[in-house]
Amino acid sequence: MRDALPNAAPSPGSEAASTAGDRLHALVVRRGEPVPAVDAVYAVLGIGGCPPDVAARLMQTVVAGDARLEWDADGAVRRCETAAGAMPAIGDVRMCVVDLETTGGSPGASRITEIGAVRVEGLVVVDRFSMLVDPGRPIPPHITGITGIDDDMVRGAPAIAEALPAFMAFAGADVLVAHNAPFDLRFLNYERRRLVGDYFHNDWLDTLVLARRLLGSRVERHDLATLADWAAASTTPCHRALADAEATAAVLARLVGLLGDGAATPLDRVIAVGQPGGQRMAHKVALAEDLPSAVGVYVMRDEHGRALRVGSAGNIRRRVRGYFTSAKRQGRLLARALDSVDRVDHEVTGSEFEADLRAHRLMADLAPTCNRPLAGTTSRRYLRLSGSGDDVRITAVARASRAGEHFGPLGAERSARLASEALQVLLPAAADAGVAPADACRRVLGDDPIVAAEEMALLIDRAARAGALDDGAHAEEIDALVGVVSELAALARARGARCVLVEPGVEQQSMVAFVVRDGLVAARVEVHAGGEAGAAHRILAALGAPRPDAPLPPAALEEIVLVRRRVEQRSGHPALITAPAGATALMDALRRARATLIPAAGEASRGIVAAA
Repeated sequence: MRDALPNAAPSPGSEAASTAGDRLHALVVRRGEPVPAVDAVYAVLGIGGCPPDVAARLMQTVVAGDARLEWDADGAVRRCETAAGAMPAIGDVRMCVVDLETTGGSPGASRITEIGAVRVEGLVVVDRFSMLVDPGRPIPPHITGITGIDDDMVRGAPAIAEALPAFMAFAGADVLVAHNAPFDLRFLNYERRRLVGDYFHNDWLDTLVLARRLLGSRVERHDLATLADWAAASTTPCHRALADAEATAAVLARLVGLLGDGAATPLDRVIAVGQPGGQRMAHKVALAEDLPSAVGVYVMRDEHGRALRVGSAGNIRRRVRGYFTSAKRQGRLLARALDSVDRVDHEVTGSEFEADLRAHRLMADLAPTCNRPLAGTTSRRYLRLSGSGDDVRITAVARASRAGEHFGPLGAERSARLASEALQVLLPAAADAGVAPADACRRVLGDDPIVAAEEMALLIDRAARAGALDDGAHAEEIDALVGVVSELAALARARGARCVLVEPGVEQQSMVAFVVRDGLVAARVEVHAGGEAGAAHRILAALGAPRPDAPLPPAALEEIVLVRRRVEQRSGHPALITAPAGATALMDALRRARATLIPAAGEASRGIVAAA
């Protein structure tokens, strides 16, 4: 039936905002008044606290290049009057007011039983659509009690594969209107995506949001029955689709009358009022409907398959659905991902630790455009020791190379730079005392914090006697060096971690052993019931592998923090196995971990699942 469903043409203005001009125009429309340049820069570029004259210069090119925008006399950005005049008024727009009855509240698990809609022109109903739908499954008795629709009524009615094309032909490219619109759109888009892989791109309005914003506390409640009574609707809502759609149309007409220009209000202004910011993407919620309610990771991709955003969640489906249905204002990067997302891939894991670890590594591998860079990877620095004899240099560098010895990575560029300057001041004192500067530097920056502290104290004392630190000179640099030595000591302690973290597996009766060596997960070993012996030998082999000589990559610091946090959480728990004495002891430890963890194991299969 895929070819039987036509693609409705998008209505004007339904395309996702992607350019700076689009984002600025959307902000102006949403506010309904001119936007100061400072606010425009923050909304479009994410720059806060920008001086007004600088903000105006930054926005000058954007405004000049977009015919929809212009400056007002006060230096704020407003909609161009000619562009505003060209936008159709709400009273001149054709709208399709729709209501659904369903077997429950969740698309996929529940199905549509009735579609009712009315076409509105000039805010007057001019046509009607009503069709019962066979859901292909029994209607729950409590639903029948609410709607009056039972199995006998839908027996012989069209299936959704026939009913949906009929509704699409009726709605065309009209603006879609519904009361609590995300509910109806989730079902409509779920079925359209399931059948043809497409969505309703029409503009849409939610009379529930309009009522909350325009009426506030002037009515006791904002449910359809209360609003229909307030609007003096001729049709009483009764949980039947056509009657509820007609009542919604009456509420819409009355609400439009409360807008400043009434029926002459431009469509985009009404849309800005009638959609909460986060729910602008509610039509894409169908992307989440096939995701599992399980722990794991997700990858948002655009239409070309490029990774936009990677994340982990205790419930993948709930997390992704929340992005599309939340009324909260989204951050700049997340909003950009939601604008462009075309599919969501996922991978189920047995534990949140593995989900976090997998997400971290996927971010490093895929470099998604709408995640923030891994913390500090753009500012990490190493201290590089180069030269020989008395002629040695300590410099702060962005990446480790084959030249010289490297210490780090360190968390902040400025601290690394100041610490290198401190060492350049202190090391000549070591040479004057007959100590090789390179050896003194290695002791200060080495893994042993006691040796580092003693050597640094000696260097500071010698430099002070030589007059290099008179009148508090280089105090800031010395403080930075103390901090760097402490940071390197903490890194050395973390890299000393050598243990096994056992977590629930995805498959029933399975576990996963994460071999931690040098503070990082060096191997992942699946442990199935009865297979502890083979797993123990693989784990011991991974634990015994030699430590790599190369410095850690900057992104590894995030994994070290993740692993250290989990080791601390598991302290004293059978699932943390430290210093296993041999294969037999390790097998016994794995069995003790199994007795604790198996009740928490999942049953889904593992692996990245590409979205259909």
